[in-house]
Amino acid sequence: MKNDMDELKIVYDQDADVLYVTRGKPEYTDYVEYADDIILRLHPDTKQLVGFTLIDFSQHFANKESHIALPFSADFHMHGELPITSTN
Repeated sequence: MKNDMDELKIVYDQDADVLYVTRGKPEYTDYVEYADDIILRLHPDTKQLVGFTLIDFSQHFANKESHIALPFSADFHMHGELPITSTN
């Protein structure tokens, strides 16, 4: 069964050029400034990572060779079946 913490929310604010990535329902968090333009958001009680904010998002990907190394890993899981068929 899927719960709110299973959902990954990605929001881009074009006016501010900020990308927000949140696991679960967005709420008040503690934060750590990992770099000048990367903020890690932590659950206030458990200190578990629940999201991150990437400032000046478009500048990070100004050319096709750009990439960002973040200090965490992620596991991806499907909820249900894919609505597409194989093209092989």
